[in-house]
Amino acid sequence: MSDLQTWWNNIPIVTRWLFALSLGLTIAPSFGLISPYLLILDFESIFRKLQLWRLVTNFCFHGKLGLPFLIHMTFLYQYGSFLENTQFAGQTADYLWFLIICGLVLLIPGYLMGASILSISLILAIIYYWSKKNPNMPMSFMFGLRFQSVYFPWVLIVFRVLMGGSPVMELLGILVGHVYYFFQDVYPLTSGIRLIKTPEFLRVWFQGPAARGAPLDAGARRGGHNWGQGYALGGGH
Repeated sequence: MSDLQTWWNNIPIVTRWLFALSLGLTIAPSFGLISPYLLILDFESIFRKLQLWRLVTNFCFHGKLGLPFLIHMTFLYQYGSFLENTQFAGQTADYLWFLIICGLVLLIPGYLMGASILSISLILAIIYYWSKKNPNMPMSFMFGLRFQSVYFPWVLIVFRVLMGGSPVMELLGILVGHVYYFFQDVYPLTSGIRLIKTPEFLRVWFQGPAARGAPLDAGARRGGHNWGQGYALGGGH
């Protein structure tokens, strides 16, 4: 139990809460504790019944329990933790604001397309931004396919298609991740103007080292992920 508690406490705070919500809000409907229809993105219920929680819960609900859900949780834990502990080290408020921006932008195509679950799109946005900030890590996938980490989101897209699924929701996540990357990392260098600014109240909220989580160990920072035979991403949607 102490090892489990240590592992849990070492997850940075934003990733920890997102992981916990995703775990709880996906498991609970599977055991009949709550209706899944109360968690999905339904704009009619949001506007007419003021069920505003749907704007958040649809990003934490992953559909049915199964292998795709476990893969989603693994991706969320690994790449969310990595980003929060490296690129956003000591900047917990900035990481939360990154997730909020991605979520808000995803709501636009979610509304236009009538999407009910955007959780995998948010995870792909995280993975895409991670791949842009860490482009040269060696990775391997199904059948020993080796590539640099910058190609990882696209490898997942191809594998999704080969498994007979639609990659639309994953592509939305990549698009939103690229939009954030452009305005956060590219545009300020070319224009000298930074459009993405974390609200001050978030910085005040996360003041203090306790909110920043523990740093990754040396092995985790080196990367070099091996996904063995690989799995279908988002197969539950």
